[in-house]
Parts: sequence; structure tokens; C-alpha cells
Amino acid sequence: MAIPFVIFFAVAIAIGAIITVAVLYFNPAAITTSILGQTEDEQQELTISQQLRSVSYGYRQVNVTMNGLVLVADIAATDEQRTKGLSVKDRLGENEAMLFVFDNEAEHTFWMKNMKFPIDIIWLDSDKTIVHIEHNLQPCSFELLCPTYKPNVESLYVLETVGGFAEKYDIVKGTMVEFDLTA
Repeated sequence: MAIPFVIFFAVAIAIGAIITVAVLYFNPAAITTSILGQTEDEQQELTISQQLRSVSYGYRQVNVTMNGLVLVADIAATDEQRTKGLSVKDRLGENEAMLFVFDNEAEHTFWMKNMKFPIDIIWLDSDKTIVHIEHNLQPCSFELLCPTYKPNVESLYVLETVGGFAEKYDIVKGTMVEFDLTA
């Protein structure tokens, strides 16, 4: 009788170990949160943060700060990345953005082709000061009918945020933006 119980016990331990390894493989935050004894809210915030970083589609990321708000921005620095832009995403969180980095200041033109959600487009000069904003632009499916957006002022950076972000957080022309591309 003792042998079947030992076999059952060994199988149960093996299954538990396999489940633990699988959980840690697919959610590495689980080990951090269980060791640190964080609250459920802290665990959820950490997990969401890690998920946001893991869904960066191969883009490098940078923290962008304005009016005390910190956004995690994917950096679109190559022609291919700038061409795809946010069209690679199905949605954008309020704490997420895409930062377009150009080689020179110019009147950079954008459109909403293949976008799946509304965005604000924010143009910045070389001093990282906002020089123009287009609010709550809607997606466009038909290439021939997609309007383009371009300020009458040169910019070096363009930041795309979720639609309505600028108005909600009082982001206006002249607002200073902080980020460090050397990190």
C-alpha cells in the first residue's frame, strides 16, 4: 500500500514543479512579486509594466516626461519604423506613446493610414519644446482619402499619444518635454 502512495506523491510533486516552471517562464514577474511580498495592486502594476515593455515590437523604448507625466515611448528612428509607426499596434495605453526621431529639423508630415485607434500628434523642436499639436485624429482606411497633417513650423521629434491625451493633461504649445535618447 505504501508504494502506490509514494508514486502518487512523487507524481504530484513533479506536476507541481512543471506548473511552477511554466508559470515562471511565461510570467517572470511572478517570482519577483512572490519573493517581495507585494500587494495585489503592486503585482498587477508590475505585470502590466512588463507586458507593455514586452509588446514593443522590436522598438527601443524611452521614458518621456511632460507636465509630470511619464510615458513609455517606442522610438521610431529608422525609415521603416517611421513608416509603420503605430499602425503595428491594435491599441495604445494612456501611459504609452511613440517618439519619432528625425535626422534633421523639417516640416514633418503625418497621416493616419492603417491606424486602428485615434491619436494626438505632438511636434517638438530640437529643444524638445512642443511647437504644434493635432488632437484626436481618427484612423483612415482609404489611402487616397487620408488627410495629411503638417505644422507650418519645423520639428525634430514627433510624439504620438492616445487620442485626447493632450487635452486631458493640459499639454499645449510651449510645453517642455524630457527624454534621453543616449541611454
